[in-house]
Amino acid sequence: MPGIVLVCLLSAALIIATSATHFEIMTGVAILRRRKVLSKRAEMVVFLGSAFVAHLFGVGLYALAFAWMHYHPEFGSLAGLAGSNATDFFYFSLTCYSTMGFGDVYATGDMRILAGLEGLNGLVLIAWSASFTFIAVERIWRDDPK
Repeated sequence: MPGIVLVCLLSAALIIATSATHFEIMTGVAILRRRKVLSKRAEMVVFLGSAFVAHLFGVGLYALAFAWMHYHPEFGSLAGLAGSNATDFFYFSLTCYSTMGFGDVYATGDMRILAGLEGLNGLVLIAWSASFTFIAVERIWRDDPK
């Protein structure tokens, strides 16, 4: 199977996995809110904490994919790495996911496709978290503006 096809399939699987995980975490938080088991302040901590957990999980999944691809040269590699440890792959994934951009570490070869799609996936999920948090805060303030 050509490298680009496998990269595209891996990208699709990661987008589905991160989106599904994000959905399940945000749904769980919404259920907690409807049950009114948390104070307003606790709700906000749970909302924001859950969003961070969902995003860090997604970054971690992509980091694993980059690490695997880095050790299979047919997909390209990550240039500019100081080493090849988990922190380096996580850092690169975080810069892609957050669309912070490339700097000292960048993808080469077909791996560039995964890096670009991670940025698009991260942008959508970050916007989703922001929308979810805005709606939650608006409901909290509407229900009890104190």
